[in-house]
Amino acid sequence: MRLADNENEVVSVKTYQGIKTAILSFVKDGREKCYLNVSDYEGNVSDAVSEASLEIVHNTALGVYAVENITHSYTKESPYFNVVMDIYYKHTKEQIRSIAYLNYVSAVQGALAKAISDHKEYLVISISSAQVTQDYIKAYALEYYRSNPLEVMAAPEIRTVVHAAKEQTKIIEIELSYPNTILQDIEMRTKLQSTANQLLKNAKASKDVTTAANACKRLIESSDYLLGGSPTAYGTIVERTGNSEGFAMAYKLLCSILGVKCTVVEGYLGETRHFWNIIELGGESYHADTALSDFMGMSAAFLKTDAELTAMGYRWDTTRYKPCNGTLKYENLES
Repeated sequence: MRLADNENEVVSVKTYQGIKTAILSFVKDGREKCYLNVSDYEGNVSDAVSEASLEIVHNTALGVYAVENITHSYTKESPYFNVVMDIYYKHTKEQIRSIAYLNYVSAVQGALAKAISDHKEYLVISISSAQVTQDYIKAYALEYYRSNPLEVMAAPEIRTVVHAAKEQTKIIEIELSYPNTILQDIEMRTKLQSTANQLLKNAKASKDVTTAANACKRLIESSDYLLGGSPTAYGTIVERTGNSEGFAMAYKLLCSILGVKCTVVEGYLGETRHFWNIIELGGESYHADTALSDFMGMSAAFLKTDAELTAMGYRWDTTRYKPCNGTLKYENLES
């Protein structure tokens, strides 16, 4: 693949590092035809350009990601060498210029969150952090979806490709695909917001614990828990059937609207993958399984501690979530 030739300026350099830096800047800009003016260089200019080109192509993440091959020719006009370079690319100029050069993990999170919110299908990042891996990208995308049930209607599918070389920096290509179009998401978001608001009419109470309980009651009264139900907040609230993930996402949405801090928890109930929530009330945290509450009653699975849930056969990664050791009991709330 060859890119369009848009810039014709000549870059003047004198050292090997200058040659390498110039070529790297050409690649970052996606330029096809590039011009160097080399002066006062002690050594073979052609060999230096060849060596710098190979070093970029094979030993830098940008080169591995972007460049197929680099060739050059030169003429000597003492004391200058005029070098003309042709760069052949693996990706389009737009893709190369869209690379986000990031320094922090938080910046990666922000870029990925914005891409999902904007329904973007392609994202390329450059990052040196060892923490940012393919698994990290996929896990954060899922975390962002589960934290924003009103903004993201369904979890996007993520495909990643890592381009790395000898240097610590790597370039990660991220392809995102969505089950709905942007217009469908907008329509669904509007309907979900309207239905949720109607469902929560007069649910806000003077105490957060009562508000949280009201939200749970409204959800289980309006929707049915089914193993084969929807895994989304939209399906559970609007279409009124959901599996455990759908109920957890729906309850997260309702709590967010009411101002109650709520997290979706992924774990197991017995040997079955299961979802529920952790809610924060008065500085303490509690488990709330709205799906189980739907067919066993709220006393069975609302305002539960870690010890109580463990005794019931629940398992989860306790390092990922806040400990739940609050003193409130649903039985006392009812009485």
